[in-house]
Amino acid sequence: MRRGETVAVDIQEILCACRPLVVMFSGGLDSVLLADLAHECLRDDMLCITIDSPVVKRCELEEAAKFCAGRGIRQVVLLLDETLDACFAANPPERCYICRRLRDRAVLEWVSENPGFIVADGMNKSDLDDYRPGMKAAHEDGIRHPLIEAGMDKDSIREMARSRGISGWDRESTVGLCSRVLYGLPLTHERLQRIEEAETFLQDMGLKDIRVRCFPGERAVIETNAAGVVTVKHQRVAIAEKLQALGFIWAGDVGVKKGRTKLPT
Repeated sequence: MRRGETVAVDIQEILCACRPLVVMFSGGLDSVLLADLAHECLRDDMLCITIDSPVVKRCELEEAAKFCAGRGIRQVVLLLDETLDACFAANPPERCYICRRLRDRAVLEWVSENPGFIVADGMNKSDLDDYRPGMKAAHEDGIRHPLIEAGMDKDSIREMARSRGISGWDRESTVGLCSRVLYGLPLTHERLQRIEEAETFLQDMGLKDIRVRCFPGERAVIETNAAGVVTVKHQRVAIAEKLQALGFIWAGDVGVKKGRTKLPT
C-alpha cells in the first residue's frame, strides 16, 4: 500500500471519531483537505467555520465559500475585527499568538451556543518544525489537530490533495495580511487594505507567491519567486505608479525567497 493510502486510513479513522465536528476553515490547502476528508466521513455531522476579518484577503474568503458550496458543506462565517484589540493592533512579536486566541475565542463562543461540537484545525506535522505561536494558543484553547495526529506533513497533504483531485494542491501556504507588516508598526484597516490592494494588482499582472512587505515610512518591499522578479523589472514603472497611488514608497526593492535585491534604475 502506498504511503498516501496508509495515511488516508489513519486520518479517516481519526475524523470518523470526531462527531460532530467544526473545522476552522481558512480555505488554505491544509484546511481544505481536512474539510474534504471530514465531510466524506461525517457528512452532515460536520461544518466549516470561516473567520472574515481585515487580516484575510477577500479572494481567500471567496475561494473558501466556493469550495464549501461545491462540496455541499455547511459553512458558517464569523465576523471578527482583530484590530479592535489593542494588544494585537500594537503589532508585537507575539501577534500571531494574540490573533489565534481571538479567533479561537470567536469559534468557541459559537460552539458554546451550539454545544457538542469538537473543534479542529488544519495544522500539520511540518508546522511543528517552524515558529508557530498560534499552535501554542490552539493547544491552550483545546483545539484538535487531526492532521498532526495522523502524522501528516505538508508533502503528504499535497500528495493526498492531488490524488483526491483537489485543485490548488501545489498552491503556496496562505498567511494573514498582518504578517507583511514589520513588528511595531500599528495594524490598521487602512494599512492592511493597502497591502491587499497592492498584492491583488501584482497578482493580476501574473505574479505568483507574492508578498508586499510594509516597513516604516510605508516603504514597500515586493517578495516573489525568481520568475516574478523578471516581471517586476519589466513592469517597474506601472508598479511604482500603483504603489505610490496606494500610499507606498517603493524604490525598486524586490526579494526572492529570503534574499533581497534592489532593481537597477
